[in-house]
Amino acid sequence: MGFDECEVTDAQREACAVEVMRAMLEDWCDEHGEDFDTALDRFASSRTYEFLFDFTTRQWAEGPDNLRYLWERESNRET
Repeated sequence: MGFDECEVTDAQREACAVEVMRAMLEDWCDEHGEDFDTALDRFASSRTYEFLFDFTTRQWAEGPDNLRYLWERESNRET
């Protein structure tokens, strides 16, 4: 069962993106022992963050596990 994406507003997409981001970062911080604000600063300067808030990618609807996978993949390429 899906949803009609045409009926979802940008404000709703943004709210979903923020919730997905928060859930992903909370889990990541718990696992790595990093401060949430520090992780948020790092994430906000990533391409994955830009991807999340580009609503045409539909990443806002994919969930925190997928977002974490993308961010960790991007981070690993930088090291």
